[in-house]
Amino acid sequence: MKTKLNFHKTMGADIVLKVLAEEGVDTIFGYPGANTLPLNDRMAESPIRHYLMRHEQAAAHAADGYARATGKTGVCLSTSGPGATNLVTGIATAYMDSTPLVAITAQVNSDLWGKDAFQETDIIGITMPITKHSFMVRDPNQLESSLRKAFHLARSGRPGPVLIDIPRDILGPVDNGNPRDMPENAPLITDDASSLARIAEALNRSERPIILIGGGIKLGDACARATRFVLEKRIPFTSTMMGIGSITSANGLNLGFIGTHGNETANSVIHQSDFILALGVRFTERSTSVISEFAPLAQVAQIDIDPTSVGKNIPVDFQWIGDIKDALEALSALVSPRDRPAWDQRIEEERTNRASRNGDDGCGEAGALIRKIQAAMPRDTIVVPDVGLNQIWTVRTWQCHTPRSLITTGGMGTMGFSVPAAIGARVGAPEREVVVICGDGGFYMNIQELATISSYRLPIKIVILNNGHLGMIRQMQDLFFDSRFTTSALGGAVDLVAVARGFGIPAERISAQDHAEEAITRMREAEGPYLIEALIDQDNYVYPIIPPGKSNVEMISGKDGRA
Repeated sequence: MKTKLNFHKTMGADIVLKVLAEEGVDTIFGYPGANTLPLNDRMAESPIRHYLMRHEQAAAHAADGYARATGKTGVCLSTSGPGATNLVTGIATAYMDSTPLVAITAQVNSDLWGKDAFQETDIIGITMPITKHSFMVRDPNQLESSLRKAFHLARSGRPGPVLIDIPRDILGPVDNGNPRDMPENAPLITDDASSLARIAEALNRSERPIILIGGGIKLGDACARATRFVLEKRIPFTSTMMGIGSITSANGLNLGFIGTHGNETANSVIHQSDFILALGVRFTERSTSVISEFAPLAQVAQIDIDPTSVGKNIPVDFQWIGDIKDALEALSALVSPRDRPAWDQRIEEERTNRASRNGDDGCGEAGALIRKIQAAMPRDTIVVPDVGLNQIWTVRTWQCHTPRSLITTGGMGTMGFSVPAAIGARVGAPEREVVVICGDGGFYMNIQELATISSYRLPIKIVILNNGHLGMIRQMQDLFFDSRFTTSALGGAVDLVAVARGFGIPAERISAQDHAEEAITRMREAEGPYLIEALIDQDNYVYPIIPPGKSNVEMISGKDGRA
């Protein structure tokens, strides 16, 4: 006997879709299962569009990319059991990079919970360490308020992912005559104006100031305000990897990004500075390297919306907790523009010396190819690198001209992020071109999403830098493990062009060393998706690099350890 849903009563699925629409959601990335079917069924009558991904991890990454491209909260949906656990890597990626995301998982019926039912999994317990909050809806009267709470938590304060687990029976017919409100968050407490006055006084007094831009600028929607502040006060700036793209790269004040694979000029100038204004920065070890030797001459002022991030990794002299836009508006009136000719001259000498030593910024043929790709694409193109050498080549060479034009995974360093994140970015920003730059290793990890791209005819351009290896691992083995190349060779047996064509995507193979302009032109002019496999020499590494245990100013530019 078939079970029929009773549409004369309120459906939990309808409540979910109503709240999502009222929260501004227009897109869900997901993969269905038996326990999501009440919700999937009701989507037919909803204006919200569901993108069917080919793996739940990719659904989480797509929601992440959508959020980063738009500034809105991304939403992903999966069923219970393996559907829910497959979201975990994507949720952790969003958590580490503070992406506002709501993950909705369906659960087994309430009366089966705790009885080892088919695909019953404690996804709440699994995701608690990687979400701002995870909770199960156990009462249909709390469904609406729980969903609203999830969105509020995801985008308030320091943004991040929230998971809400909904049993299948609560998605079906429910009594919702007595909805209960959940308590609201306490309002954010910001530091008083005197804290900003002290920061401004120290900055005005400094002779060698640097502004350090972190991902919090984008998360706080403060790109325009930060750009005005930098230009008006004429203070040079560096970025963390997550901060790249917050302020246009080509304004004369940008020194590059800091850290293990950062720009030598940026690392050196930070080391020489006497004052650092850190905006939305966490000071992780990938940026600071040896913390005890980071910026030894500088006073540090840290401004962040998350009090747990301030002073967590390095000691700070000044702090302000609150909205970065508010802080920058107040500082604009307190900080005086002034010339610092000696500091400007020292920075220019650093730039000149580094450029004469490193030439193309240490990215070789891969960097040259990426520059050609950017030159051929529209100015506001969004680039989505993966993880590995391809990521470093891209962030070192791609010049960001508009906010949210570079989307990458920082805190988790998740391989396989780029292709599904690009799907989310293109769906969220259909007016902008989206280019994926990935290695062969990362491409393999979510290769199935070519089917999603092909199915929806998403005009995403994909460039695979194929060196037949896990390139960054190979470089570390070469430099620090006496060239013992174990478990890093991927080989060249797979015809990636044929694979792409098998998914219905036009593709071609080129050599990065040869003339690539014609292939890039064909890619740019393609109305739909297009894939280029660019063959890269396995010894094309990224330099300079900080060896393990060394400080930010002990970068090496070759295997022989030369500076």
